[in-house]
Amino acid sequence: MSIDKLPSEGEKIFPLSAWERWQLYHRLQVLDIECKCLLHKPLQVCIARPAQLLQLWTVLRQLETCRGSLIGWLEPCWQA
Repeated sequence: MSIDKLPSEGEKIFPLSAWERWQLYHRLQVLDIECKCLLHKPLQVCIARPAQLLQLWTVLRQLETCRGSLIGWLEPCWQA
């Protein structure tokens, strides 16, 4: 990626497949996070509060982390 193609301030680019992009879009809609996903375009998300940023991070983590790793991460939480 060349320097003139870097995202503007406040904009982040995540490499997602079309399927992952739609999954993320629909999950963010359920969470009432403003976003739009046009055909063959990057998903655009508007984060207005810190809690929304945490929700976005959590959903992205679910998409990119294997199931076994997520289970290992959650087991100590359930035991507490």
